[in-house]
Amino acid sequence: MQTFRTERLSKEIKKILSERIAFLGNEIGGGLVSITSVRISKDLSLARIYISAFATKITPLEVIAYLDENKAIYRTDLAKKMRVRIVPNLKFFLDDTLDEIENIQKLIDSVKE
Repeated sequence: MQTFRTERLSKEIKKILSERIAFLGNEIGGGLVSITSVRISKDLSLARIYISAFATKITPLEVIAYLDENKAIYRTDLAKKMRVRIVPNLKFFLDDTLDEIENIQKLIDSVKE
């Protein structure tokens, strides 16, 4: 459960990074790369950022690897634009929620038949 402060910080991080990551698809081979959610640890030291990547020339896991390699740049950008004493460390994860929904839908369809 997120507190008001962690929720507010999550929204701010998502807003700032979404602007940068929107252009990432063009930088690394086209496609759509977006942030689906940001979860902040209780002590505000870690931000877990969930990413979806579609129709890119590289795999979604390569997108995550690219983001992890360049997280210092994103963290510096956050430090410049946010009003917090300490900017949380960033950790990127692949959000595979849509894939799971598709698999569940396939299972439901196969049971109907």
